[in-house]
Amino acid sequence: MPQSSSYDELAQRIQIAIQGANRRQCRQVHLKPEDGDDLDAWDSIVAEIDENENVDITRTPEGWLVSWVPTEA
Repeated sequence: MPQSSSYDELAQRIQIAIQGANRRQCRQVHLKPEDGDDLDAWDSIVAEIDENENVDITRTPEGWLVSWVPTEA
């Protein structure tokens, strides 16, 4: 699994996207790689996200649609 600075930066960018208030209300986010992103890092991070029981990931032509059900508090 790549643990480079590009991996860390990508993980942080995805975390911010998922935590956005609007996206939390919708319980989904469309993640799209940007030019210059490390696609191996994307694959690793998406695989890690997919390990969660309450998450559904659908591959799209542009990236991944990530949907989730909130966990019980």
